[in-house]
Amino acid sequence: MKKIFFAIFSCLTMMIDAQDLTDFRLLLQKGENSESATKTLINSSKETYTKTKKPIYEAFYAVGNFFMAKHAVNPWNKFSYFNKGKKALDNAVSKDPNNLEIRFMRYISQEQTPAFLGYNKDLKSDKTFILAEYKKSKDEDLNKRIKMHLKL
Repeated sequence: MKKIFFAIFSCLTMMIDAQDLTDFRLLLQKGENSESATKTLINSSKETYTKTKKPIYEAFYAVGNFFMAKHAVNPWNKFSYFNKGKKALDNAVSKDPNNLEIRFMRYISQEQTPAFLGYNKDLKSDKTFILAEYKKSKDEDLNKRIKMHLKL
């Protein structure tokens, strides 16, 4: 009976996590061009990370800060948001280096960061990791996003 309970609980947890990730991915899509969606992304991901301590939510928080850097007008605020995002994303990768989605977020972030900021040292290793791992992932939505972005 305990085994059945844990199996059901695990399935439910995965379904809830998948739904959460879908919601956060939608906020990512909207956040790049919407300051209000970015603020929602930052607040929701920070709150969820605080509750769960799952690095994936720290990565969403990081990307939200990168987006706020884009939306900010003041150069000091831009740089502050950028540094917050960089620190949070690097922390998320160090906590969960084999997480495909976190590495994909870092790849895109570094790819889109202006070269003069020097945040591009992991582009090659992240792309190699993504190409090697995405086929193994059962997350169809993430795989679709990877294929679309990398034009596979």
